[in-house]
Amino acid sequence: MACGLLLLACGPLLLQPQTAGAAQDPLALGHDGVGPLTLGLRLEQAERLAMEAAPESVFSGIGCGGLNEIRYQGRIAELDVDVMAMGAQAHIDAVEVLLHHPHPVESRGACLVLRDRFAEAFTQRFGPLQSGRQVTRPVSQEIYAATGPVVIVARWFETGGSCYVSARYGNSTEFAGR
Repeated sequence: MACGLLLLACGPLLLQPQTAGAAQDPLALGHDGVGPLTLGLRLEQAERLAMEAAPESVFSGIGCGGLNEIRYQGRIAELDVDVMAMGAQAHIDAVEVLLHHPHPVESRGACLVLRDRFAEAFTQRFGPLQSGRQVTRPVSQEIYAATGPVVIVARWFETGGSCYVSARYGNSTEFAGR
């Protein structure tokens, strides 16, 4: 009888995913996200995991466009980055890694060199970059590429001589122009 009660009491715990041990590497690149921020994960669970993985820089709240956002900072390829997860509902819809701030560069070619340096961690994990479309906007040029589940974009602003680079999981069809 005691064993039966113990099984009834502990059974639900045995069925739950276990996350015991050290916090997850906040910059680990996976097929569905980065570190604890993975597509489809409930935002409240992702927030808890992000706070364990990157307690010194985590932010959780309403972000750009009124979306729920979880964000923290780190370094990839010796570059400062922000890792963000966004969702309109209770789950993560997109995960994005962005260079922490725009970088001054002299040309579109230099922007692509920066993109390729940023992309090294992703290409080592998922394979070579596949060229995507290029979009000319009134003040910028956007150059898209993909590797595995990730879309990487370089935005070159000629008038400001700056380059923004990001990598995105999820909601990528419109983002990539594919």
